[in-house]
Amino acid sequence: MRVEKLESEKEVIKTEYTERDLKAELNFYLSDKFIQDLFLLDEISHEEYRKIRRENIKKFSPILSELLL
Repeated sequence: MRVEKLESEKEVIKTEYTERDLKAELNFYLSDKFIQDLFLLDEISHEEYRKIRRENIKKFSPILSELLL
């Protein structure tokens, strides 16, 4: 099958991320990694892990937060 023309020609908007956005992303990743480790070591329950993760998503607002919830 060969595509001749795209049916939907939506304009792609390039998003510019600030240094603050990138720092929040990094902080979320590091925090998430930390709570994952705590969960894997049985230091926190699965419910606690999910609760903390939801709070971190709210606090750090990672770029793909819609996919994480």
